[in-house]
Amino acid sequence: MKSFLMSPCPKRAGIVQCYIKRNKSGMNKLYPAYSVFLKEGDRFLMTSKRRSVVKASNYLVSMEQNDHNRNSMNYIGEVRANFVVGSEFQIYDSGINYKEASGYDNTPNTDIRQELGCVLYAMEDGPRKMQVCINKVDPQEGMHLWQPRSKDAEMLNMFKNKDEYGMKNLVSMINKPPRWNDQVDAYVQNFNGRVTKPSVKNFQLVDSTSFRHEKIILQFGKVAKDEFTVDFHSKIACD
Repeated sequence: MKSFLMSPCPKRAGIVQCYIKRNKSGMNKLYPAYSVFLKEGDRFLMTSKRRSVVKASNYLVSMEQNDHNRNSMNYIGEVRANFVVGSEFQIYDSGINYKEASGYDNTPNTDIRQELGCVLYAMEDGPRKMQVCINKVDPQEGMHLWQPRSKDAEMLNMFKNKDEYGMKNLVSMINKPPRWNDQVDAYVQNFNGRVTKPSVKNFQLVDSTSFRHEKIILQFGKVAKDEFTVDFHSKIACD
């Protein structure tokens, strides 16, 4: 399962439909747990929960429901936010932070954690704006490995600065701008029936270099009080 979750989705998979359940009951009331399932067969994939011992938003990702222990064999990574109202997020695997590794300059690459993606999020008047990047996948060489050993080499900094080397090894996405609908007096988007509840959290990701923004790479939206859909197109993301 770990190999499956940590590997790029094959292009032949096409559109992959999933759903997320939020658990706010009992011990999860203050820090909800989020579990991801494949729509086909209702197959559980992974779960995430905010770590209460960390001041900034830091979500641990696990392969086992109800197991949110960082020292567990089920731990596969985390999502870390900055301190500025959670406007920047970095996604890592379960490796060692180069800053915490003793003599990290000589630490083997297999031990240093990989960056798997990052998000820049802006809350403004009107529709929210989001920039997202993930590692590019080469058909012959596989996923580009991102294992920084300095702040300047981190994916987030290279993405923010539009570094030439960094950008050629990244898939860059933005959320598709919604359109204003006078009849409902609100911004709307077409989720083709996969999203049924209005929410400021609903979004669709498209290639940032595409002018027309017609091909949806990933979409996320609310369908019930504590349930959301998330679908992605593996072929578009790999092209």
